[in-house]
Amino acid sequence: MNNKTESPWDRIPQPIRKKMIWTLWFITWIGLVVGLFVPVYFEYVVFFSAAHALLALFLTRFQVELFPVQIRIAFFLWVAIGTYVPYMWWMLYIPMVGVASNLFVGYCPLARMMYLFPWNREEKFSLELVWRVFLSPPVVGQFVPRAASG
Repeated sequence: MNNKTESPWDRIPQPIRKKMIWTLWFITWIGLVVGLFVPVYFEYVVFFSAAHALLALFLTRFQVELFPVQIRIAFFLWVAIGTYVPYMWWMLYIPMVGVASNLFVGYCPLARMMYLFPWNREEKFSLELVWRVFLSPPVVGQFVPRAASG
């Protein structure tokens, strides 16, 4: 590969990348669970998620259009709103369940929601697309919905 076009992320061997990603999300999930009992941990999750998003940006040479980077930025914004906006604490239950489902069964609700944004999909928005996106089976790696039938 040409090292001039290769990002730092591309230079990390695949098995190390997978383990690093899983570990970062697992630490995030533990923080969310502990936050139920010690609410200050929600603030730690916000800071950790910001660091996670910044790491993803750095490792991909600040390519915000990359789907994994978008996921991390959206997650950071979600937990920041849930933590710091009055009466929005209930939002923190959603990533707690979502991160657990991603870690343990490979189903990432946030990735599926993000896929529906116009810049992340190539097909026209429809209820059938929403149905396929949310009912596609869990995947390993980046989410892509199953093909349309017909």
